Amino acid sequence: MSILERRLLTSISRKIRNWFLRWAGLSGLDALPDARFLEEVYSRLLGRSVDETGRSFYLGSLRQGKPRLDVVMNIIQSEEFTNRVIRENMPVISIRLERPDRYRSVRDIHGRETWIFEAREAADFDWLESKIVENGYYEKPGVWSFILTEDKRLHAEIVSLFAPSLVLDFGCANGPVMKSLLDLGIPSQGVDISRLALAKAFPEVREAIHLGDLLSLELQPRFDFVLGLDIFEHLNPNKLPAYLSRLSGLLENGGFLYGNIPAIGRDEVFGEIFESYLREWEDDLKAGRLFSAVHVDAEGYPYNGHVIAAGSDWWTQQFESLGFRREAAIESALHRKYDQALKRIHVARQAFFVFSKNADPRQKERLLQRLPT
Repeated sequence: MSILERRLLTSISRKIRNWFLRWAGLSGLDALPDARFLEEVYSRLLGRSVDETGRSFYLGSLRQGKPRLDVVMNIIQSEEFTNRVIRENMPVISIRLERPDRYRSVRDIHGRETWIFEAREAADFDWLESKIVENGYYEKPGVWSFILTEDKRLHAEIVSLFAPSLVLDFGCANGPVMKSLLDLGIPSQGVDISRLALAKAFPEVREAIHLGDLLSLELQPRFDFVLGLDIFEHLNPNKLPAYLSRLSGLLENGGFLYGNIPAIGRDEVFGEIFESYLREWEDDLKAGRLFSAVHVDAEGYPYNGHVIAAGSDWWTQQFESLGFRREAAIESALHRKYDQALKRIHVARQAFFVFSKNADPRQKERLLQRLPT
């Protein structure tokens, strides 16, 4: 974090501390039950509801007699709050007015006003990608989390079940999963386009992170596992076949690819994790097509950076057309073992796919024997 960012955060945090103390004294907050108090704090400070991990931790602290102000101060000092403050006070350049013919306001199925970008032709996705790169969307502080969390450790554990000799972490950020894998004795290499992420890389894995576009980096095809957490949906769909072809070329025969992907609608293995909340998606979902309506924020960028929105059938077809095979039995076994832990972190983590490259039946059977039946 730069000196300017630290000064900005210090100033805003001081104001919020003072504001909260005034608000707490005037709003009757002390009269609320602990669970309701926690919901209010999360809503006002983080702009979201309480996740299960936070609920368990903070309610446990309150039951042990910790002051409520300690809870508030702990949240204010968290990386998530820091990122929110920086994000809201260092906004990206708006691009919505550059293409008024493509942006429009709609209402989702819940009646909420939402902006969409209409990609009527392939070139529209190219334009959207160019603006993301040109305006440094992924280089802004607060876009990614760089801390080592339960989420990253859990995914390292999942990867370890495949007994890989060398892992490729595609979209590795600053390497938290790589660090967790190293702690388990598993070597890995990472790829990321963000200089900010590399600057914050864990020292133990910094030298193993390749900065740049996967399509132009010189890597050797000797990986037997590819991990892709929160990466594939950020790609330009026009280039997705090239990325999948490159990954297939880097993956050895018998290797596996694990991808956490926000597939919209119902999936044959993990059910419905992400509802189809835009009416503009309905026809594309039924037809198994890439969605032409991109959910965007007020500045015109894909919401959460998700350039690609599509259903499971479309995603599966993209991978299988490039030589991968979806392994539903392995996915189901992983769900039985890890769904409760994944849901505790975030329900979105349950939307994952496992693909193989020419894995033989005996190899898959040995893997399944290590998992619940």
